[in-house]
Amino acid sequence: MANVLVLDIGSSSTRAILYDEHASLVSGAIAERSFSFNVGTDGRSEDDPEQAVERVMALLDELQSRYQADRRLAPIAAMGISAYACSLLCLDAQGKPLTPVYTYGDTRFASDARALRDEVDEMAALQRTGCRIRANYLPSRIMWLKRNLPDVFQKTRWFVSLSDYICLRLFGAMRAGLSVWSWSGLLNRRTLNWDEDWLKQLGISAEQLPVIAGQSEWVEPTHPDFADRWPMLRGVRCLPACGDGAAANIGSGCVDDRQIAVTIGTTAALRVVKAGLAIALPSALWGYRVDHQRELVGGATTEGGSVFAWLRRTLKLPEPQALEDALGGMAPDSHNLTVLPLFSGERSPGYSEDSRATLYGLSLDSDPVAIARACLESIAYRLGMIYNDLQSVAQPGARLIASGGALLASAAWRQIVADVAGAPLTICEELEATSRGIAMLVLERTQGMPDLSGLAQLTRLGRTYEPDAGRHAIYQTAMTRQQELYRRLLS
Repeated sequence: MANVLVLDIGSSSTRAILYDEHASLVSGAIAERSFSFNVGTDGRSEDDPEQAVERVMALLDELQSRYQADRRLAPIAAMGISAYACSLLCLDAQGKPLTPVYTYGDTRFASDARALRDEVDEMAALQRTGCRIRANYLPSRIMWLKRNLPDVFQKTRWFVSLSDYICLRLFGAMRAGLSVWSWSGLLNRRTLNWDEDWLKQLGISAEQLPVIAGQSEWVEPTHPDFADRWPMLRGVRCLPACGDGAAANIGSGCVDDRQIAVTIGTTAALRVVKAGLAIALPSALWGYRVDHQRELVGGATTEGGSVFAWLRRTLKLPEPQALEDALGGMAPDSHNLTVLPLFSGERSPGYSEDSRATLYGLSLDSDPVAIARACLESIAYRLGMIYNDLQSVAQPGARLIASGGALLASAAWRQIVADVAGAPLTICEELEATSRGIAMLVLERTQGMPDLSGLAQLTRLGRTYEPDAGRHAIYQTAMTRQQELYRRLLS
């Protein structure tokens, strides 16, 4: 028996977690450090690269202490990393940071994205790289650096992600994870290497980007102090870093195109795993990578649990159980309200990133619970539009698997999503889907598995919410009404 160590580099915490050979959590083997991004009114959202490395090292120190205290823990055979995607860090020729880590939530690059859209065919870029030209992808960020920090741009030897820098500091080696970099907008999804058109447009070279790890390549620790500080990791290899969204898909059992993962946390997304190389993408969707063999196709929204949190805070809603009972007792679309829940701009399906939320149809009869129900339905409509496009990508009858704290907290919202989609919605009860997905990918490689189907069958699933045909028909009419409001306001 042997364990897998997963480093989960998230956006609010960093964790080190052990899994056994069945991708099950090892009891009590979780170490965690919470943190917050540095945010500002100018739109900044930054991480400190040195503090990020220190968090990881502290977690490994803590886990090493547990190994020294508990000789019953199975040895670690291999490790893997999940990382929040769309991060950018500039390093000098000595590998020292020149900038903070610019995270996916940083909005300062929106004007550069708009300028690039005037110069570059966005739909062609989408088909080449799987990414639209938007502020959360790297082309606009590099242009912003070039324009606002020309000295830093000139001194930059490497443009890297946070996971690349952590690997460099931990292992003494930097091999980029294909999955993490597929979120960048710089990776050609057909060649699985750097996109020449973007390199030319941005005025950078492939040598300024990290080498992408090969199909069966591991990151081999070469740092002289690595094994001395953490004997539990002596001889352990690391799987190249994987994007957290791809890892969560795998960990929830959605390992091929027979399942569609629907997640509502702070934001929301629908994703499906496709074997092989790039497929033709509808304009509402993006295409990232799980690894060299599998593509991750989906769409994401800015709205999700963040809207529910705003509703609770602003409308002074009832306590959770009373609110849940009230929401569940309402008939579908019975509030005469139409909502565009674009509080933080729009990602999929229309990518109108400067848009804002609209609540239309208020009357003196509109109470807080009715407004809350209208907002939850409106988010489900946005996901329903993404789902309609994903049905052309997934197999017919693909199962909808639900996860995410906001969705799992509300049975009423789960039923709304099932009714809007007109498809059964099954709850995933894996509380650590992201890190579990990394463990599954590591085990697939170390154990020589032909695919992930065996481990996927071990995924803990809960209740299935069946759709109602009558409610589905009502919601289809309401979704059309929402789309008409969108066209009138944002066309």
